[in-house]
Amino acid sequence: MDGIESTTGITAPSADAVLEMTGLSEAAGATCALLTPAIKARMRALRSGQVLEVRVDDPAAREDIASWSRLSGHELLAVIEAPPRTLCFYLRKKSD
Repeated sequence: MDGIESTTGITAPSADAVLEMTGLSEAAGATCALLTPAIKARMRALRSGQVLEVRVDDPAAREDIASWSRLSGHELLAVIEAPPRTLCFYLRKKSD
């Protein structure tokens, strides 16, 4: 999804890794219990300054990832809505 434009016209940052968390559950909010541990694990594998793209189809993830980013110290660069019903979050790993 590098270079993709969202429905709002924002161009996505370039990602060094992708975490796909779509199609996990029909119940809204059900992916949240799995989402932040999965993000944390993927971020551990990245070097400082690298960017992780997280793709989810759970609208509740918007608040969860923003909160996790603030608490963990990783920078939330962008949130982009991509059709159909997918949110793409771009997180930059903090300095070690």
